[in-house]
Amino acid sequence: MQKPDIGLIFEENLPDEIFREFEIGVKADGLKIIVETREPMGAMMCAEWFIFPTIMAYIGKSYFDVFLKEMGKEHYSLLKDKLSKLTDKAMSEPRIEPTLFATEGKISSNNPFSLACSIHAEAENGKVFKLLLPKHNNNSNYKLIVDRFMDFISDYHLGLQTLNSIGCPWEIEDLTSDMIFVHYNCETNEIEWLNHKDYK
Repeated sequence: MQKPDIGLIFEENLPDEIFREFEIGVKADGLKIIVETREPMGAMMCAEWFIFPTIMAYIGKSYFDVFLKEMGKEHYSLLKDKLSKLTDKAMSEPRIEPTLFATEGKISSNNPFSLACSIHAEAENGKVFKLLLPKHNNNSNYKLIVDRFMDFISDYHLGLQTLNSIGCPWEIEDLTSDMIFVHYNCETNEIEWLNHKDYK
């Protein structure tokens, strides 16, 4: 199946109003969007950050390489706005944060990031950036986080940012995992790479 420019996947037990609102808000001629539901994943035998979130947004490399070059920056600003609003609404619902049962070696005790919602963005060589969002609290500024991440992804596809510039010591072809974990560091106001092995 051809990859979408923008995708949104959420568990089928969630009301779909905010997701359809997002779809309508970013719709444009020539833009391939997929919005669909899936069954809850159930128990998974993998490290915590690799677990598929309750809500997952996806931005394909084609959005930056093809669509934006043809349509300009107006849609990019619109996408950032709609994506940040969707993220804020989703993260303000405490009931969508999964409750996990600890399995030795699989679930960390010090994970500060949410399993309810994440944003994935295609990199290259089959790799995907996964933005880890902090669990909801009164100080969470998801609009700022999403804006910084989207600007990083845009700069990455323009060649203005690299893995090394966000703190990753390896080149993309040397990574053993297809998932590249990143987060927003509020102290540096930057998107930074995270090593999941540090959060065991």
